[in-house]
Amino acid sequence: MITIPIEDCNSFSQKTYNDYVFGLQPHMMKCKCGRCGGLIFYGRYKRHLKILGLFLSLIIQRVRCSFCGKTHALIPSLIVPYSQIPREDQQEILKLNEEGKSAKPVFDRNFQIDESHMRHIIRRYKRFWKERILSLGLSLNDRLTDVCLSVYSLQFMQIHRTWNSYFSSPT
Repeated sequence: MITIPIEDCNSFSQKTYNDYVFGLQPHMMKCKCGRCGGLIFYGRYKRHLKILGLFLSLIIQRVRCSFCGKTHALIPSLIVPYSQIPREDQQEILKLNEEGKSAKPVFDRNFQIDESHMRHIIRRYKRFWKERILSLGLSLNDRLTDVCLSVYSLQFMQIHRTWNSYFSSPT
């Protein structure tokens, strides 16, 4: 998995994703095998996301390494792998919970999220991420994507131990 920097949930769409991804140069990305220059566009798959009260079906582009044969998905940084709820909403739910406040602002903005999602997010955070974030001297108010990807090779709130790296365009 390769995380690409698309942060803005408010204007996110398939077109936004496509414009960014097809403007990338995959040969400049690094594969898990450590080699650069061998990635080529290679297939797609459908992914669902609960964003701004919509159930968005997103076609995710994959790349394949011509050296080792591994494939990687190009995931926008606003998506938490293996979750339908955007990272921004998850982080806000956690911040509000830590402050003892209601998650109503998140529910109002994204009515696809409900109380059971909130409890699940809080439970996952406490079990897997809370100590990791504190050990780095960070808080939920910080931008956590870059740090979590560089230290743990995981997107913030990603639970499955699938290799994940961050790609930022050199331009």
